[in-house]
Amino acid sequence: MPHLGQVNAEEFKQGMRRLAAAVNIVSTLEDGHPGGMLATAVCSVSADPPSLLACVNRGSRTYGALVQSGAFCVNVLSNDQLGLARNFLSLKGPDRFNLCGWRSLVTGSPAIDDAMINFDCEISSSFDVGSHNIIVGRVVAVRRRSNGTPLLYFEGDYRNLANADLASA
Repeated sequence: MPHLGQVNAEEFKQGMRRLAAAVNIVSTLEDGHPGGMLATAVCSVSADPPSLLACVNRGSRTYGALVQSGAFCVNVLSNDQLGLARNFLSLKGPDRFNLCGWRSLVTGSPAIDDAMINFDCEISSSFDVGSHNIIVGRVVAVRRRSNGTPLLYFEGDYRNLANADLASA
């Protein structure tokens, strides 16, 4: 295949800032204590079997804990959890989970209370791409909230999803 050109890292990052994404906390247990990170690189893979993926920097502390535990939970944050998202970044380790209520579902990974949805997963496969590892999880439990809207990240800041009837637009 011919080499078609190269996009530099800064150009790529600026382009990705224009891609709105849900704000998630990917959580796991680290030596019996809750651990996790904020992530926007999460998406569905398959409905049969139910699975999703999360992209995790191999240099992060959370990456090692995910691999060691073999399980994780994707907690999709709601618009009313903006404070949690901002404060989660300012703390380290298990202290982050003092900011919210949480419980374990099936895998033992922390499922954050009041999240839009919790996808409890066991790792089924993973592979390296550049600085990150794409971790595929088979969903073993789901817990969801009946109302609310997701918290989004766009142009370097948190945003909310406007309640608009797009079908009539």
